[in-house]
Amino acid sequence: MNIKIHNQKKNKIIEKIKWTFIFINFILCILIDCYLNKINFFIRFALIICLISFALGILIYTKKGKIILLYINSSKNEIQKIMWPKYKETLYTTVIIILVTIFMSLLLWGLDNIIFRLIAFVIGLRL
Repeated sequence: MNIKIHNQKKNKIIEKIKWTFIFINFILCILIDCYLNKINFFIRFALIICLISFALGILIYTKKGKIILLYINSSKNEIQKIMWPKYKETLYTTVIIILVTIFMSLLLWGLDNIIFRLIAFVIGLRL
């Protein structure tokens, strides 16, 4: 029992150390970008990419990082199950939507003109 509690405390400390390193890496990236302007852009870019890669490498081994990886893998599996429409189906659906939109806009334009003329006639009678 005592060993279990000791292991949990040890794991929490290790997690905090990992997150501290991740935070330090991102702070270093910002500082490198802000204060090392005189260094060649490609060297600065490579250094920042290395630091971000190192931070992501540490992130993978944290509890939340493992949860994120599990979520990404399950999302990838779900995307593979999707039945994507064929080109013809997409084309026909698009044409139908365009035609219905044109028809409805013409219908509403006609109704708007009729109502406008009717209101103009009614207003004209009262004067």
